[in-house]
Amino acid sequence: MREILDTLPLLAILPITLVVVLIAIEIGFHAGRWRVRSLGGKSESEAQLSAMTGAHLALLAFIMAFSFNMAAGHYQDRRALIMKDANAISTAYLRTSLVDSAESRNISELLVQYVDVRLTFKDAKTAGPGLAKTQELQELIWSEVQQLVSNHTPTVLHSLLIQSLNEVFDVHDERAAAGLKHRVPSSLWIILAALLVLSMTGIGYFSGHKGVRNPIASTGLALSFSMVLFLIADLDRPTGGLLKADQSAIFELRQQLN
Repeated sequence: MREILDTLPLLAILPITLVVVLIAIEIGFHAGRWRVRSLGGKSESEAQLSAMTGAHLALLAFIMAFSFNMAAGHYQDRRALIMKDANAISTAYLRTSLVDSAESRNISELLVQYVDVRLTFKDAKTAGPGLAKTQELQELIWSEVQQLVSNHTPTVLHSLLIQSLNEVFDVHDERAAAGLKHRVPSSLWIILAALLVLSMTGIGYFSGHKGVRNPIASTGLALSFSMVLFLIADLDRPTGGLLKADQSAIFELRQQLN
């Protein structure tokens, strides 16, 4: 389910969800009318139907709130990691100036390229090449560290530089995990979609049982739930969404390096 959502354009999720919900309401309405006709015009207990419909909506609201909190938490984590990433790179860059060697100067140049690569993480299409380029730069930086250790007697300044570079690598792994692994589970998306369809079908069934319906109210309700689902999908998408994590810290770092 998550892979299907990621392949869909984000703006297409809202109209698709709205159409599905409206169809579910319509199916429920006709099912309710058919049920009344099959009972020979007799009515079922409205109190029971109302209680069941309310329970469906309450359960749907609970799952939506749970999913929203999870997606919002992951979004905040991605924002915090961008700042942590910029601070780690800045610290490593500054510490290269403490070690007077050709290897440290090469590392500082590689870190500038590293920042440029971080700025390319804008959408899903650039995430794959960006991760590959980041891995390549990390290998080049570590090879320079190995040469630095082998060509010079290790000092406290060398240890500080190596420690800061390890922090840069660790933060990258955290950002990759936050973007690729820390997502709303597929099982939760399936349950959320099923509850949405069942709840809207129940609302349509209740209207069909009473024999009257309000198209404006039904459309407004369907649009409201569809918008919430769209917002959850937007928060859960690490790249390419309308709510993108602010990368101003990386931009400011690049300006400082210039």
